[in-house]
Amino acid sequence: MTTRTHFRTLAIALVASLAIAPAAFAGKRKTETIRAFSQPVSFVYTSVDGTVTQGPPDAPPQAGDVFEISSLDFVGNHKKHARKATMSDYLRCTFTAELEPDCFGYTAIGGSLLRFHGMEIIGGTGRYQGATGKAILNKEVEGGSDFVVRVKLAR
Repeated sequence: MTTRTHFRTLAIALVASLAIAPAAFAGKRKTETIRAFSQPVSFVYTSVDGTVTQGPPDAPPQAGDVFEISSLDFVGNHKKHARKATMSDYLRCTFTAELEPDCFGYTAIGGSLLRFHGMEIIGGTGRYQGATGKAILNKEVEGGSDFVVRVKLAR
């Protein structure tokens, strides 16, 4: 082969690889990690008999009891976090027959929303539309809870 043929082959290979590259990178999804301290601002407990209290009940939970928590979320953790809340969340849990809570949660960030079932992300809006992922930490601490969520963005 001549040098000219080598050059032409190399040029064709380069152009072909550049044409394929965007498709290869399009499949790679960006991952975002959210770390925050969640501080409850309201807690509502509804017993299966319809009794509503603004805090945990005196009796053990029964199947069908529901609790709801609304919180403000601060970037960081309970020991060191932002002074101003930049997120908020809502959690609604129903006790099952096994007395385990089955929870759905919603976290608002900017103009977007993440939806959870248990620890798994099940949807979202705005920036988080089509996102997947899960909460990798949800630890009760004094004054609230620390959480870490790993989000795989769809776009």
